Amino acid sequence: MVSYTTAELVQYELQAASAFDTTTVPSLSTITTWIEEESAQIDNDAGVTFAQTTATVDLDYDYEEVLPMKGSPIITVNALTYNTNPIGSSSGTAYTTLADGSHYTIYEDRGEIVLLLTNFSPKAGRKRFKIDYTYGYAITPDVVQKLATKKVALRVLNTLIQKNVNERNDGGSVTVGSISIVEPTSYGVTSYKTLVNEIAELEKTITKDDGVHRYDIYTI
Repeated sequence: MVSYTTAELVQYELQAASAFDTTTVPSLSTITTWIEEESAQIDNDAGVTFAQTTATVDLDYDYEEVLPMKGSPIITVNALTYNTNPIGSSSGTAYTTLADGSHYTIYEDRGEIVLLLTNFSPKAGRKRFKIDYTYGYAITPDVVQKLATKKVALRVLNTLIQKNVNERNDGGSVTVGSISIVEPTSYGVTSYKTLVNEIAELEKTITKDDGVHRYDIYTI
């Protein structure tokens, strides 16, 4: 599972005096699960995977110059091969390894491989190309880490607030195990609202409402 933040960063965000562990509510195990869930949600909302990912894909070819990859930015193309035989050929597959700079060039930020057709004349067909490549980010972008941290911190606060309400102690402080946090009504409604607004703004930074993703603002 992907994790874009840590329990320690969530602790710092909450300004909790002690670390999450097996005695706290939420427990360290719960925080770890929430981190994975919120990290996956960030990928889903942005429409991209920010974690470093290796994939092998087969691509059809129809005389197009550009081979678009499903993930970007591209970190490295481990191998790009071309099947000289059409799919279903009685001779089977016959892959030829292509060379970067001779047969193709890479636009890492756009997630594209551009064929240099002046040096190479592939034939159209199904699954003509096989690409083994790595994409995403070797280091989680700061804005993604920040968003994941704040989203998990908000879940912690909401859980503790709900626990307080259920115990008919709303309006007071919350002490659970070694974690002691004052709920927003006394800790500060403004601070709570600020956290919610910060999350909304960070989400806009990663993806626009029109569906055009902004992952190109990051560098590897």
